[in-house]
Amino acid sequence: MGKVLVVGSGVAGLQASIDLADFGYNIILVEREEELGGKLNNLSELFPTGENASNLLSSFLSKIKGRRNVTVMKNSEIINVTGEFPEFNVKIKGSDEKSVSINAIILATGFKPYDPSPLRQYGYGKYKDVITSLELEEMLKKGKLVRPSNLKQPKSITIIQCVGSRDNNTNPYCALFCCMHAVKCAQQIKKMHPEVTIIILYMDMRTPYKGEYDYSNARLLGVQFLRGKPARVKKADDTLVVQVEDTLENELVFLESDIVVLSIGGVPDPTTVFFKDMLNLELSDSRFFNVAERPVGTNVRGIFVAGAASGLKDIEYSMAHGSCAAAKVDIILKSAKIK
Repeated sequence: MGKVLVVGSGVAGLQASIDLADFGYNIILVEREEELGGKLNNLSELFPTGENASNLLSSFLSKIKGRRNVTVMKNSEIINVTGEFPEFNVKIKGSDEKSVSINAIILATGFKPYDPSPLRQYGYGKYKDVITSLELEEMLKKGKLVRPSNLKQPKSITIIQCVGSRDNNTNPYCALFCCMHAVKCAQQIKKMHPEVTIIILYMDMRTPYKGEYDYSNARLLGVQFLRGKPARVKKADDTLVVQVEDTLENELVFLESDIVVLSIGGVPDPTTVFFKDMLNLELSDSRFFNVAERPVGTNVRGIFVAGAASGLKDIEYSMAHGSCAAAKVDIILKSAKIK
């Protein structure tokens, strides 16, 4: 029976593991954290379905538990890989150290959220009421929307898009999920607190396909969208003031806001360089794993990437990527007559 190593248990890694198990392979799923699920553990509702993130995670965990040919190793890390397709030798360090023989590898290592602290003009880390989109998500998951500075409900929220993304001074690539995430969060807030004023500052809204319905619904709920480039965030008495250039009206606008949310994307996971050096993998210009054979193949035969390991993706795209990686592994193992 063929054996496959899956590194990372976000939605891409979980989906790949389930599909490969159903194909009949033995799976070793390695996760460095205490819990499976990756970023899914930090989300409230998902877009565009509105599904509760914990429900999706529970479904994944139930499926993993129900497949006896999946061995889960939490609090574990890969420390060395040698060999080549179809026989890799892998050392894994968990509660102890073990060596296993593997036929193929899927890297589903995800991404690291962008830290906006260096962008001092936005005041993150200086003003308590300037938060990231992930910190807003934590509030929504708890069902309690408050200003960090005084723990009172905000009357106004300004969301700044593309913080650390689409900028040659930080990261030139689009995060792909930030626009939809902002629209999703704005709708959640409006349904909880219709009286709260929400303004989203954007360069251009990227909400394709079903996302256009959410974008339209957000506007109907009263969410305001202002096309403009924010220059800075300042404190004025008990409020924040966002200075922004309205690029449609060509005028300078000053927006008072109780909370300013920075929509952040992500950067490659720190383990990317480790695996790149150890496995001789190529990286893209954005420093994620390079896809040599679309959509999931690397330059090393028998090693595949899934989800955000090769570039930022949303939940649905990452799940599809996981299934694709599983299918590609199935094809290559069958061609090598490994079943």
